[in-house]
Amino acid sequence: MKEVKMSVKWALWIIWLTAFPSVLYLAWKLSPMTEFDWTIFISLIGLAVISAYLPFKVDHSTIFIIHWINLAAFLAYGMFFEMLLMQVVLIPILIKSRITLKTSYRFPLNSTMFMLISLLSGLSFFQIGIDTSAGFWPFFMASGIYIFIHIFANHIYLYVFNWIIGNRYAFFSSDTKLDYVSTMLSMPFGLALFYLLQLIGPAATLLLGLPFLAVTVILRLYNTSERVNTDLAKSAKIGHQLAERLNVNEVLDLFTNKLSDLMPLDYTYILDVHSKNDELVLLRRIENGKVEPNNLSPVRKGEGISGKVWETGEATLFNKKSEWVEEVEGYVPADIESIICVPIQRNKKTVAVLLAASKKKNAFGTHLVAILEILCSYLAIAIQNARNYQRNVKRSERCGLTGLYNFRYFSEQLDKEFSKLQEGKLSALSLILLDIDHFKKVNDTYGHESGNDLLKELAGILVETAGDEALIARYGGEEFVLLVSDKIKQEAVITGEKIRCAIEKHDFQIRHDLSNDRELIHINVTVSIGVASSPEDSDSSQNLMRNADRALYIGAKQKGRNKVAVYVK
Repeated sequence: MKEVKMSVKWALWIIWLTAFPSVLYLAWKLSPMTEFDWTIFISLIGLAVISAYLPFKVDHSTIFIIHWINLAAFLAYGMFFEMLLMQVVLIPILIKSRITLKTSYRFPLNSTMFMLISLLSGLSFFQIGIDTSAGFWPFFMASGIYIFIHIFANHIYLYVFNWIIGNRYAFFSSDTKLDYVSTMLSMPFGLALFYLLQLIGPAATLLLGLPFLAVTVILRLYNTSERVNTDLAKSAKIGHQLAERLNVNEVLDLFTNKLSDLMPLDYTYILDVHSKNDELVLLRRIENGKVEPNNLSPVRKGEGISGKVWETGEATLFNKKSEWVEEVEGYVPADIESIICVPIQRNKKTVAVLLAASKKKNAFGTHLVAILEILCSYLAIAIQNARNYQRNVKRSERCGLTGLYNFRYFSEQLDKEFSKLQEGKLSALSLILLDIDHFKKVNDTYGHESGNDLLKELAGILVETAGDEALIARYGGEEFVLLVSDKIKQEAVITGEKIRCAIEKHDFQIRHDLSNDRELIHINVTVSIGVASSPEDSDSSQNLMRNADRALYIGAKQKGRNKVAVYVK
């Protein structure tokens, strides 16, 4: 939904100030009130105002069933009276819709809409030329046409306005269809009210109004119950879908997408509990439908809304800014009104916090707190399962010491890349094999733990130097291997030389593990490197490995070390 420009808002007020007196005067001229009963006038306004305060909520749309009342007003006293009635009823409708100063343009928008629709519907009815003297059924059909034009013109007006400001308006959505059906079904009530007003006066509003309002209340309660049941069914389905995801980012993407379908959201924040630092750290941040960087400051326990929810372990709901503004600490977008904040718990322990917000007041029903608590329990389990899975995958694919890929995983990837080469998807495939010179001397002099520190530091240099262009793995012991896809031998040699120089110049810091004080020492090491490529040197992945190994030992190790050697047939 795009925000209405200030120029459009001013235009709406100018149009209203021009049209309001003109259209009212025209309505008086076309359909003056020859008779008037204040008791009926007040009773109709009272009934219309009460009906305006009892709308139906369908998904995110609000439907007001009041057209049957303005039909009775039109038939009884004409176009001018019906137009005045609708202008009075507009006030509670806008209050119920939670109008603010920022959205005050909706008054001239809706006031002008009601006037023009009343004028169009009334002129259409007059054009038909049927009144009560024509008999019940012709009069019934004419009244139906009046009501239909009323509701149809209403949606045409809203469609045109949204098109002008660049918003989409679903002309035949499920909400608008329900609006048509409910309005047309209320038409017989309007006719009945018209006939009863002629017979018993204002008492007719009680005789018909009370049963209608009672049915409305019952249907509202039923509608609320249906929404709760629907949301529960949706949450269960979301829970099953979350359980199928084995990647944390996929879990978060699915959860936030489904959450926006479930409730009207403008902002969503998921904060992860970091027990070590005793703070909440942003895990996912979505503002106005876009994923934003997680660069906000951490939240301490008890600080702000999310910090207090973490501390208490209880959800909280705010319907407008004045309810929460004094509790806020840190970053909060200025246009937020409604906030719902729920702890994400596992085994009765808060592991994260969800904070969802809307720019509208009273955007979230109270039943959503329970729904979100259920969803958040699904989310906690899904995140933990995904993290466990990713941890196990990492353990099976990675070297526990260096964090690089292990050779088993590397061999699988080498076979896959070689298949791509044979299928013509790659032009070349190069392999760089690296061995630390005199590494045994490091272990013998400083201890194996010191040697392990050196291996970890060297792995970091490899990632920093060639991580963007190569798949890096620990081959075994002090040997490392890099797979460079779609690069010929000469390009791989350049990468190898860059690695050799980086390691030769690096000042390694390790602990002397064999000394009593384990003091920090600085040492320098060199590496020998062998390079081979396919299809130039090898016709299989196994031969590619063998040829790189030969280049390493025959071309580099046996010729003085600290060299980059290429395989030569």
